[in-house]
Amino acid sequence: MTEPRAVREIVARVRSTIAQRGMLKGGESVVVAVSGGPDSLCLLHALARLRPALDLELHVAHFDHRLREGSAADAAFVARAAARLGLPATVRAADANFVPKGRSPEEAARDRRYAFLEEVADSLGAATIATGHTLDDQAETVLMRVLAGTGTHGLGGIPPVRGRVIRPLITLRRDDTERFCRALRLGPRRDPTNTDTTFTRNVVRAELLPFLMDRFNVRTPEALSRLADLARDEDALLDELAAGALEPEIVPGGVRFAVDRLLALPVALQRRVLRRAVFLDAEHTDRVLRLCREGATGDQVTLPSALNATLSYGSLLVGRATPDPEPSGPVTITLPGVTDLPPWSMRMRTWIETQPPRAWPDGRRVCVLDAARTRPPLVARSPRRGDRFRPLGMRGDKRLGDFFTDAKVPRSERDRVVLVASGADIAWVVGHRPDDRFKVTARTRRFLWLELEQEGEK
Repeated sequence: MTEPRAVREIVARVRSTIAQRGMLKGGESVVVAVSGGPDSLCLLHALARLRPALDLELHVAHFDHRLREGSAADAAFVARAAARLGLPATVRAADANFVPKGRSPEEAARDRRYAFLEEVADSLGAATIATGHTLDDQAETVLMRVLAGTGTHGLGGIPPVRGRVIRPLITLRRDDTERFCRALRLGPRRDPTNTDTTFTRNVVRAELLPFLMDRFNVRTPEALSRLADLARDEDALLDELAAGALEPEIVPGGVRFAVDRLLALPVALQRRVLRRAVFLDAEHTDRVLRLCREGATGDQVTLPSALNATLSYGSLLVGRATPDPEPSGPVTITLPGVTDLPPWSMRMRTWIETQPPRAWPDGRRVCVLDAARTRPPLVARSPRRGDRFRPLGMRGDKRLGDFFTDAKVPRSERDRVVLVASGADIAWVVGHRPDDRFKVTARTRRFLWLELEQEGEK
């Protein structure tokens, strides 16, 4: 039976996007995130049709957030859709009414959904996770960030490929996925919250984008998507330059910069160096730089998320506005996912990649370990008397206290250094160096990324 023309056309476009963006080489096991809506159903059926040509092994994954009535019916619908295609599926429901402290339900839902997808992929040994983000999602994201006063990084929108997550529909319009579903009579589920205008994205989708298309440019979504592509390329270059220009010193409750070194950089790199270390909007970034140029020792700038920027004898300290409690622990680190570290007023973000990074972090704020060498659970804890570790590049162990002395870490700050431990061994002295026993080698196949973030950073 001949496929409808719309289906053949859209499957060809998806295959072209996969090839042009280097999403799949062929022969992969792919976890397909399916909510039951038009976009994810289009993704599922398109990949199912490409499965023979690309030699794909597909596994459907659905996470029921239980945030609204009818979500259980969506989960059952997805399970049936997978069964009709002869595909295995993992469907999981969240604990009802769970929202982490200090995070919106939407943020919590997104983080938990991606953590679930990573867990499914890990359990299957899958190299890739596919989600159904479209060009319209990209345009909405870029426009929302423009309205919020974003910089180059935010303009990059939704990356088509990030780690092992791919977005094969990123060049398709939402109208295309609807047309695809109609052609196959799939009857997708409809999420009523998508029309709730208490959510900013829904206002942008239903009112602002149509207005811009009607009054200014009928191809506004495509224009915003091109902007995102250009911004990501330029952002990657700026990040690479900033990483090589200046890394802050991580100190208790914050980070510290040498003001003269910071101001010696071009202004674009000054901003980027600051924003790589502490999440700040453009206005507060410029206020901190003005403090560095014009302020005197003791001068401060009040920042969001209970942070202060303070000048002190040629240094800029960005950290907590009020003293933190003494560190304690251990705190078990979610792998992969986001873990709050209340004793240090920070959090740890972790993820797994199957390809080596294009640029290696220096092991201070971000590090990469050989996942196979770690023994879960990893924990974050404070230094203990007698701690030893093997600094990266050294053959023998060293007392942590001696390492701190050599690194000129003040005694008053040593107890507040975060250690990531694997069993009895220290895998990473955060702010300084990973342990040589956990380093990446030519035999590494799974790369464990760990990134320390200040509270308020996203």
